[in-house]
Amino acid sequence: MNLTRITSSKEFWNLHILDSLSVGVALPEIMAASLRAADVGCGAGFPLLPLGWANPKLEITGIESRGRKVEFIRAEIDSLKLANVRVVHAQAREAARKEQFAGRFDVVLLRAVGQAGKMLRECRSLLKPTPEAKIIFYKTPAAVKAERPEAQREAAKFHLELTESSAFSLPAGAGERQFLIFTRK
Repeated sequence: MNLTRITSSKEFWNLHILDSLSVGVALPEIMAASLRAADVGCGAGFPLLPLGWANPKLEITGIESRGRKVEFIRAEIDSLKLANVRVVHAQAREAARKEQFAGRFDVVLLRAVGQAGKMLRECRSLLKPTPEAKIIFYKTPAAVKAERPEAQREAAKFHLELTESSAFSLPAGAGERQFLIFTRK
């Protein structure tokens, strides 16, 4: 359906599947624990589908504003028989105002979306009002450096603690990854 620019099998596994699962470096419990997670701007289903497949105890909801992508993801959820995965057609700020999503999630994930500071404002209301609830952004080390000042200001406004994972390399020269992690105090 041409939902992503990635076309080779090797790039698919490294840039989508392994990258999606790499959040386990920053949050190991996402790979085995019973958590409620949201994937904001889930696009073609990454990290939504790999995480839902890897951890059947993870209740994960994709939030996507493009209808064509939502239809594709719904078909993939059915095809893969992922009872713990769902997708909704909405923007993050719209979903955050709905009772069934507001304050519901232990962890909110954002991969390949806009700047952390802006997106934090859009999706913070999705996060549970409990200590240790987290918003995690998949970023490159260069993006972390560029976005850090605004991210720190926004974290302080919303009573979140900002930490960063160590940078690491994805396999087969697929680039570097680092996570910006906002934890509710």
